[in-house]
Amino acid sequence: MKSQAYALLAFAAIAAAVGAGCAKSSDQSTTTTTSSGAGPSTTSATSAPNAAATQAVTTGAGSNGSNAQGDPTAGHAVFTANCSSCHGATGHEGGVGPSLSNEKSRKNYDQTVAWIKNPQPPMPKLYPSPLSEKDVDNVAAYVQTL
Repeated sequence: MKSQAYALLAFAAIAAAVGAGCAKSSDQSTTTTTSSGAGPSTTSATSAPNAAATQAVTTGAGSNGSNAQGDPTAGHAVFTANCSSCHGATGHEGGVGPSLSNEKSRKNYDQTVAWIKNPQPPMPKLYPSPLSEKDVDNVAAYVQTL
């Protein structure tokens, strides 16, 4: 009887490990849940397997908790200096990094900020240095315009 219990437990552990291993490691998809009513809408963002980018955020709030979302014009300068070597001069070319055309359809502003702060390889981690919080907000605002 004990051996059957151990076998069942081992089977469950293996099934869980296989299920977790089948997750797309490069998936940047999002799951969005929006509540309606008088309260603020919330969005749950997931980027497998990056748990640091998984977060609940208030729609419309910047990464610094304010309602400001950065300046796309200033973000263009930050992008040119730090991101264009991999994503192309306009962000549409791709190269080492993917094209960021229509990134807005894949990630909202807050998800873009989270990705810049906690990227998956091969994207380098540029926050908190050389990019500041304001730089991240600005470049995220710029990427949302591509």
